[in-house]
Amino acid sequence: MGIAVSAGMNILLTALSLLATGERLTEFRNDLHREGVLKDVQVDGRRHCVADLGRGPAVVLLHGLGGSIYDWRHLLRPLSRDHRVIAVDLLGSGESEIPETEDYSVAAQARRVKGILDHLRIDRASLVGNSYGGGIALRFAQDWPERTARLVLIDSICYPENIPTYVTLAKAPCAGCVARSIPLGKPTGWVLRSGTGSISRLSKSELEVYLQELGAPGRRAALVQTVRAIVPPDTTEFHTRLKSVQAPALLIWGKDDRTVPVELGRRLAKDLPDARLEELDAGHLPNQERPEQVLALMQGFLK
Repeated sequence: MGIAVSAGMNILLTALSLLATGERLTEFRNDLHREGVLKDVQVDGRRHCVADLGRGPAVVLLHGLGGSIYDWRHLLRPLSRDHRVIAVDLLGSGESEIPETEDYSVAAQARRVKGILDHLRIDRASLVGNSYGGGIALRFAQDWPERTARLVLIDSICYPENIPTYVTLAKAPCAGCVARSIPLGKPTGWVLRSGTGSISRLSKSELEVYLQELGAPGRRAALVQTVRAIVPPDTTEFHTRLKSVQAPALLIWGKDDRTVPVELGRRLAKDLPDARLEELDAGHLPNQERPEQVLALMQGFLK
């Protein structure tokens, strides 16, 4: 426990030091900051960090569980050649505010995405989401169809009855305390790399960036809260409303996904009124594992 407390104090001191010097959380963010594309947006009294770059039809990028703007590092600039790209650090992630107690449900996050678009004066956008972000994009399209141009769902969460084991574990009473006390470093990195085929395909330097971000004060506890809130209270309503999504949808799925298997993508492609499915040789993170293929599919679809 002493090691964990010491590690937590070091992380907090590092974060305070970065704020004092104007440095960002990671070097990737320093680059975006120097380009002048990072900005803070207030929604419901909470600060959200977004990257806003390019011109043209708006495209919103929503990361997966445990991710951030960094999830889209391969696609941000290429997409911005023809579009205005808005990559969002969802509440509780990246450099957005990380409140100790908050509604981290998919519905609440979708409402905040609408608030971000309102703030940026964007009336209509295409939404791109991976995993948890895909669920948020789906909910946004259900609640505000008039503001949804197109959907790109990448290994999206979709059917509440098919829930990964980690969701059940996160509901344990002690899960939050355990998450706060786990020291970051090589042991955590080893667990992440061996725990899922997708993360094991990331390079050592990429994994270190994620470890830096997970070290932000309160980040791991917020992650547990997010997992606990991931299943909507009314699953019947969610299923029914899937068929109401009128926006054209491109589904991109990794054939080797062990978190949200491709069978669910095939099912979702049938349930959505206007959807097509592309299966890639990838796991749960095709946007990071096969960025060139994902970019080509997205560019063709968004045009």
